[in-house]
Amino acid sequence: MICLTVSFDRQAADFDRRAGLPAGAAPRIAAAVVELAPNGSGVVLDLGAGTGQIGMHLARGWGARGRCRYLGLDVSGPMLAVFRRKLGAEGALIRADAGARWPIASGRVDLLLLSRSAHLLPPAVLVAETLRVASPAGAVVVLGCVRSHPESLSAVLRREMRRLLAEHGVEARRAGASRRTIADALAERGGEVLPARTAASWAVVERPRDVLGAWRAKAGLGGWAVPPEIQQRVLLQLEDWVRERYGSLDVARDATERYELAAIRLPKVTERDTGRMR
Repeated sequence: MICLTVSFDRQAADFDRRAGLPAGAAPRIAAAVVELAPNGSGVVLDLGAGTGQIGMHLARGWGARGRCRYLGLDVSGPMLAVFRRKLGAEGALIRADAGARWPIASGRVDLLLLSRSAHLLPPAVLVAETLRVASPAGAVVVLGCVRSHPESLSAVLRREMRRLLAEHGVEARRAGASRRTIADALAERGGEVLPARTAASWAVVERPRDVLGAWRAKAGLGGWAVPPEIQQRVLLQLEDWVRERYGSLDVARDATERYELAAIRLPKVTERDTGRMR
């Protein structure tokens, strides 16, 4: 089965409510990102900027070490429209497909941020374009993600969802595997993988009904725009599985989520040959 990358256009209006970060987390994450920027300043490119929960704070110069020039890039016009209403005149937003050549001049970016978006992009394009736009004076690539305990209710449901999708011929995208692939590829080109750090954490109460409701609101599942009939069938199967395992869709479980930053520091470049760092 051939699947297309899921579109976020229909999710823009309620994305922050349904899948956004909790109050107070975004500014802490933005501050931690800026701390990783070379000299605490420069050009920050935010790939998959979305509705700008983190980007809004980056654009306003978060971080005590200096100000950054912010560029936010996303393929979804409706998501960027939400972002623009928050941002006003600060920063620049670009609508473009990051799965192709980026509309960014070569050698201009000091810090590249991918917040919950790396798994949606072709790794080969991502690595090649990162090396092209990275400043020859050195740059940092930051991969951000939300992590929960492997046995949390949401994590268990996600694994079962992936299993059911596989039964229908759809291999769900795995964010962790994508981040490792990108980090390994950049390390092979001289990048230094820095220790992962937690930028923010928060307590949540998880309910299967809420998790399934969020997935039902998406235009796709597992990172793909799967046919609606398959999405509906998988979610109904998940409901049956939840009732059998937990007894109810409304069972509640306490959990802790955290936002983790993984970074790769790219070396200075004195010579460019075929796009590989030397």
